[in-house]
Parts: sequence; C-alpha cells; structure tokens
Amino acid sequence: MKFNKIFLILFIFCINFITLAEEIDQNQLKKLAQIAKKEKKVVLNFDKVDIKILTYFVSTLTGKNIIYPPDLKGEVTLISNEPLSIEQVWDLYTTILKSRNYDIVEKKGYFEIVPSNIRNSVPPITEKLVGSSELATFVYKVEKADIIQVANILRGLKSQQGLIFNYNPAKLIIITDTKNNIENLKQLISLIENLSEEEEIKIFKIRYSKSDEVATALNNLFADYGKKDISYKIVNLSSNNTIIVKAPKEIIKDVEAIINTIDIPIQGENLNYRRFWTVKLKNSKAEDIADVLNKVLENIQMIQYQVSSQEAKQTQETTEGKTEVSTSQNQSMPEKKIITQPVYQKNEKPKIIAEKTTNILVIYANKAEYEAIKDLISDLDKPKKQVLVTALIAEVSEKALREIGVRWQILGSSGGATFRGGLSSQDFYNLIGTGNFVSGILTQSGKTVSISGNNLFFPDLLFLLSLLESGTGFNIISSPKILTLDNAEALINVSQVTPFASSLKFDVNGNPIINYDYKEVGLKLKVTPHISDNNILMELHQETNEVIGYEKPQIGQISYVVPITSKREINTSIMVENGKTIILGGLVSKKTIDTMEGVPILSDIPVVGNLFKYKSNELNKTNLFVFLTPFIINSPEDIAKITEEHQKILEQLKKAEKSKEGN
Repeated sequence: MKFNKIFLILFIFCINFITLAEEIDQNQLKKLAQIAKKEKKVVLNFDKVDIKILTYFVSTLTGKNIIYPPDLKGEVTLISNEPLSIEQVWDLYTTILKSRNYDIVEKKGYFEIVPSNIRNSVPPITEKLVGSSELATFVYKVEKADIIQVANILRGLKSQQGLIFNYNPAKLIIITDTKNNIENLKQLISLIENLSEEEEIKIFKIRYSKSDEVATALNNLFADYGKKDISYKIVNLSSNNTIIVKAPKEIIKDVEAIINTIDIPIQGENLNYRRFWTVKLKNSKAEDIADVLNKVLENIQMIQYQVSSQEAKQTQETTEGKTEVSTSQNQSMPEKKIITQPVYQKNEKPKIIAEKTTNILVIYANKAEYEAIKDLISDLDKPKKQVLVTALIAEVSEKALREIGVRWQILGSSGGATFRGGLSSQDFYNLIGTGNFVSGILTQSGKTVSISGNNLFFPDLLFLLSLLESGTGFNIISSPKILTLDNAEALINVSQVTPFASSLKFDVNGNPIINYDYKEVGLKLKVTPHISDNNILMELHQETNEVIGYEKPQIGQISYVVPITSKREINTSIMVENGKTIILGGLVSKKTIDTMEGVPILSDIPVVGNLFKYKSNELNKTNLFVFLTPFIINSPEDIAKITEEHQKILEQLKKAEKSKEGN
C-alpha cells in the first residue's frame, strides 16, 4: 500500500508534466491511471490539458470506452481541492462536456460524445474571453455549508460565460469560469464555510460606481478595524461589478450606509452629491500627495467672491440710522463688495486617503471638488528630474593639494559659505590645520561630452590621474555614485562598524561580561539637490567620526578598551553648475606609526638586546577630501552616457594606482 501511495504522488506529478508535452505516451498515461484506479482516489491538477488527453485518461481510469467526434477540441484547466473518487471524476468529466455543449450517450459496450440538443440554451464557452482571460474548471468539496445554498449564491456571481454545477451526493461544486473570477468565488466559498454566528455575509451590487474603487475605499475606511482585531473581509468581483463583505453584523450596517452614500448617480447639474473617486499616481508617492492635499484642505476655510451688494449696503446704512434715496444712476452701476462665505463646514470638507500598496489616492468629494482636486494632483504628480551625484573620497597629501587648480572657500559654522576671493596656500593650510571645513570648485578644464543638448565637463577625475602617475601622495578610498530625485535627500555613507564597550558586569561565578554597542565610524554625507535651470543648489550635511585614541578603564583587576572618537559635522549650501565638481575638505588625520628594527636573535636578549634595536616614531598626516559632481538627468540615456565616461576615467585611475604600487 505504501508503494502504491508513492506512485500516486508520482502520478499527480506526471499529470502536471504531460500537460506540457506535445506528444503523450499513452502507455505511460495508462499505467499511471491504473495506479490511481487501485487507490480509488485521485487529486486532479490539470493545467491547460487537451480535452482529448483528459478523455483518454478518464476512459482508462473508469474502464469505459469513449468515442469522441473529430471536432472535440480545446484545453481544460481542472483543479480539485480534495481527492475525488472514480465515480466523482466521471461525473465531473460529463459536466465539463455539458459546459462545452456536448452530451455523452451510453450505447452497447461504449459511450459516445455527441453535440448537445440544448446548444441554444447554454452559452458556449470559448477558449478565451475578452482581454485574454482564460477559462478554467475548479472542483470544490463543500464541508460545512449547505451545497444548494452555496451553488445558488455562486450562480448569481459568475461571469457571463461562466457555469456553476452542484453534485449533491458528493457535495461538490463545479465552477467553470475565468481564472480571476474562480479565485474570487473560492474566497467566497471559504467565507461561507467559516462563517460564525456573530458574522454576516452580504453581497452588494454596485450600480453607478466601479466595484474596485468602492472596495479600495472601504478597505481604507475600515483599516482601523483590523488594528483592533475585528475580523472583516471585502471581496471585489469586478467581472459583475459586485462587492462581497463578511463582517460582524454591526459593521455590515456601516458598510451598507457607506455604499449607499457612495453608489449614487450624479444628477444633472447638481454637483453636491459626494462619492468616492480614485486617482492612480504615476510619478509620486500616494502618501506624500495625500499629505499635501490634506494640508491644503485644512487651511482652506473660506473663499471670496464678488456679488452685487446694493441691498447689503442699504441695510448697513439703515442700521446706522442713515437714509439714502436710490437713483437710476446708482442702480445701474451697483457697487461691489467682497463677501467672505464658507464653502464647507470643517466636518464636511473632502477627504483624501492614500492607498500605499497600489499608490492610489482615494478621494471622497462631490464632482466639483473632485475636478479641482484632480487638477491640483495633475500639477503635483509630474515627472521629477533626477540628479546623479558622483563622489570620489580620497586621502590627499599637502603637496598634491598645491597642484590642484581649485578656488577655495571657507564653510562658515552657521551653514553658509563665506567667499574670500580665493585663499593663499598658507591661509588654506592654516584653516584645515585647525579643523575648519573648506570647499572649492575645480577650475581646471577636462573632457567635454554632450548630454541632452548640454556640453558637460568631466574635470573631477582627470587631474587626479596626473597626481597618481607622478607618484604624488594620493589614495582613493571610495568612489560611490547615487541617483536621487530633485529636492530629495541622498545619503553617502563610507564608514565601518566599530564595537564600543558600554558596560561591564560579572556573572554568578565572578567572570567578567563586557557589553558592546556598535557604532559607525567614518564619513556620512547627506546631499539634497535643488535644480534651477542648469545650476544645482546642493544642500550638504557632512559628518565625520574618527577613532583618535583608546582608554582602558579598570574595575578591580579587570580592564577593558574603550575607543575615543572625534565627531565633526557641518551644514551648508553651495550652488554649482551642472557637471562641475565640488571639493569638500577639512578632515585632517594624524597617525603615529611606531616601527622597530633589530638584529635577529641578538635584539631579543634582555637589557643587552636594546643595543641591537632601532626604534622610530613617524607622524603621518593626511587630508580626507570628498569630490562631488552633480549631473542633471533628463532621461535614462543620460545616466548611461555619464556612467560610461566616468567608468573610463576610473579605469585609468585604477591602472595608474596599480602602476604606482608596482613601482
């Protein structure tokens, strides 16, 4: 028996395999069907199998000879959620034939498939529906609910060309419909099967709106129920514009009231009826646009418009005890007065909700409000330009800095940049030596490339090549690139995670346990570009952390190491031309290198060994600089072209660096 069960699993797998084969080995199919026949149960999982193959399989499984006409053709997708008996498979097969306008007639020693006499009363099922929605057949075994009641509900919700059959003896529901609708009907059956006494299922036929829009609106409005562990389910059947709701009875009443408010016709010129609308965003995040629109609606309390105020003026003057006779002249030219009148009360304003998963805005408003909001959305949801920021982070010696043609400026502590008309070498080194941040714009020209009609220079890396080739002190640490939207922040993080001992405690045996926190040490640079014509205003936030020493706290006989770090940061804004290079500097690193040389063996002799040793301390001073080049991106082709040019120069830099190391 166990051996047969293994073959039954193999048989189910082989059914999936043979549906994809162009030629079927009938002997193999017959063998597999015979194995299932011995088990007397089979799980059907046919995917786009030819109906003739299905006929041969059923014939072998049931032992019945079947003759089919030449015009019997088409593919069948047939899935069952539970194993079926051989008799149930036969009943299912005959049902599929009926759905395709065929009957099966028993004759002496065989069964014959013939065209149905009720062809005109049963809608023919074609291979594909409008929109290429493929048909499939699904068999569901009803466990808890009344099968007749379930079948009647499903018949009211099938698509126009779908068919629902119920096989009462085995409590089987046979659904032939589009795959999408079958999935929805399966959800509905599951809802019915698992319905509790406190819950209710209600079907709403949407008449004037789109069911998918109403379902999205309901899911957003009732999202808080899910947070409160209140179970509810909303199923959208777009094929017949219907919504199915399963929820506690008190919530069903709320849903019905909302749908009645939403699903109403717009009556002529009366624009006061509020309903739900949906807008799919193309270029922006729904939550961002919703936040902007809700803030606008929050601030708008009243509008102003001009009306004729002759009577209002007379009323005002009468109230003040004055009487004035109106003349034909002042009647023909009435004065106008600005009258402020509220458009809506605070609790009556339009509502806008963001659906994050689909990036859709759900708007509850009347026609006039919706049109105004939609126009504003069109203005906000425009394609945004992008900025490609290329960075090169390098350690540069003082000698190399002198050879770079840069117009330097000092970055003030308040965040602004103070131009000094250029700094002398002495002033420059004095500034960075005292820990000031500086920036500059590279003035040397380089290669010119035409991108989107603009001639862009690529100077940021060309001069570095000469430094490497000449052996000048220069070391590339990192060369990241980052693409960001206009007005959106981007982060460049070149750091390493360093453990910091945070506390020390002892276990029950007196053994020390040191707890560590892990912090990033290195350089972080936040860049927010703002495009203005062919210039880019760069908002920069630079933060540098460096380990400058170590402490060794001691508790009793236990000591541990704690790194000491320095942190410096600055906020500034710099205007730079598209494709020009900004240089940020001011991080000076001082490292003391201890070296010892000695004569082998002799230098290890205590006391006397010091005569054979040589110790030296060398102070190594480096300056860390960041070279930033922003490029305005108008199309994907721009990115490819810029990246290609930078890749060429980077390859040259790497070759030069390797050559320098080789020497």
